[in-house]
Amino acid sequence: MATDSMGPQGSRRGLVIALAAGVAAACLALSLAYISLWRGDHDGLNHAVGRDFINMWTASQLVEADRTVDIFDQEKFLAAQRQHMGTEFPFHFWSYPPHALVLSEQLSNLPYRWAFILWTLCGLGLMFYAAGKYWSGKFAPWLLLLAPSSFVNIFLGQNGFFTSALALSGFALLPRRPVLAGVMFGLLTFKPHLGLMIPVALLAMRGWRCMVAATLTTALFVGVSVWMYGAEAWWQFLQSTLPHQMRFMAEGDGPFQWMMPSWFMAGRIVGLPLWLAQLIQALAAVAAVVVVYRVFRGEAEWHLKVSLLFVATLVASPQGFNYDMGLVSAALICLAGLAFGTGWRRGELAVAACCWILPLAVMPLNAAGIPIGPLLLAGLLACLYRRWQISLEPGRHAS
Repeated sequence: MATDSMGPQGSRRGLVIALAAGVAAACLALSLAYISLWRGDHDGLNHAVGRDFINMWTASQLVEADRTVDIFDQEKFLAAQRQHMGTEFPFHFWSYPPHALVLSEQLSNLPYRWAFILWTLCGLGLMFYAAGKYWSGKFAPWLLLLAPSSFVNIFLGQNGFFTSALALSGFALLPRRPVLAGVMFGLLTFKPHLGLMIPVALLAMRGWRCMVAATLTTALFVGVSVWMYGAEAWWQFLQSTLPHQMRFMAEGDGPFQWMMPSWFMAGRIVGLPLWLAQLIQALAAVAAVVVVYRVFRGEAEWHLKVSLLFVATLVASPQGFNYDMGLVSAALICLAGLAFGTGWRRGELAVAACCWILPLAVMPLNAAGIPIGPLLLAGLLACLYRRWQISLEPGRHAS
């Protein structure tokens, strides 16, 4: 198979390392600059430090005050945020199912800024530990830690470190400890759109033990949330939060729209009718399901198969955000490792470089009306699928 014609393999490796190091250095500098602009609990743009972390901290405050159901009432939740951040604080709402509240437990015991710092450091530490278990080498976890997707999570105060840690842990454990892997996947259900492809892969592998463990863990997780927060919290989520989120997906604009590299949101940005945007997203999801099922039914290097699943998840989900793209960063690290061993194939390096910076680039691109994120993710999925096909050829190996 022909490889990229950009010069010797060593030059291409140096280019990739230089690109990754340059982007990581830029993200680190931006993170330090952002921290330097903090004034109390506000950042330099007069927003909350950590942006979306205000949702987790406010939820913890309301649970502590025995006002859990107010979390799922958009007006009451915003009023609680403004009580701390000021009357001009912009609209935020809680969008997670009640069992996600377990993540916010005890955050109210700390002042806002220190709670955000603890949240970020714990998430980084868990993701780094999980990455160390997922990869045998020592370089890849550091690369994931310094990826643009990690900077986005720090800036936005989001939960992408925790979801990446659960996904990486689950797939690190799955070959040898499927029951414990199922526990990790069950815990991941607080962000259900990030687990879309996991049942497909488990069904293809006939991973019944893992599926049972994941199902029981999810049931237990939900049951604990009912015990801790009451059944009314779930009722309010289903009656109020979920419909509001569906309306926001169909009508919301601004930063909410800009952070999403999905086919559905790209369709909305370019002005397609809602039904057509939904149809395109559905077709992409079906294609992703077929690809994941076929790959996990066959033989291939484990990290290649998992990387394909990670990218397929973002391709299939209408609601994936740039802070969910730690999974894509993990897939790109895998692709780079394979390419260092076998050479970059035509177009791979360009697609990989664009997807590496996509967590940062998707917002300005979408805001400018150029929503190419889903095209890049589809291109990356195609690259990984082609790698899998080549690995099946007689006498050929993916790694």
